Amino acid sequence: METVVASKPMIKVAAICGSLRKASNNRGLIRTALELTKESINGIEMEYVDISPLPMLNTDLLVDGKLPPAVEVFRQKILQSDSILFASPEYNYSLTGIVIPFPQCFSPFNFNLFLWNTF
Repeated sequence: METVVASKPMIKVAAICGSLRKASNNRGLIRTALELTKESINGIEMEYVDISPLPMLNTDLLVDGKLPPAVEVFRQKILQSDSILFASPEYNYSLTGIVIPFPQCFSPFNFNLFLWNTF
């Protein structure tokens, strides 16, 4: 009789960099995390999610009940993830200006970014 071993479910991680610089140390950390998960960590699927195309909060961008395409693509990637990895510089004891607005860009549109989780 064969023994069947159930495979562990894949954990999907969205990796977000809080710096737009190509040579950012934080982007390097994410690159390393991506390489390590591919090479030596089973059960984790990590994807870099670029936040640079996201517009600043502007409720005029909601047209016929739809988010701008870049925002919707980002939203779907986050909703399909089980976890989010942030790598961000710290400025004045806070996150960077590029990271702070991204959850806010959904709230006026009544699209809950963190629909899958409660805090």
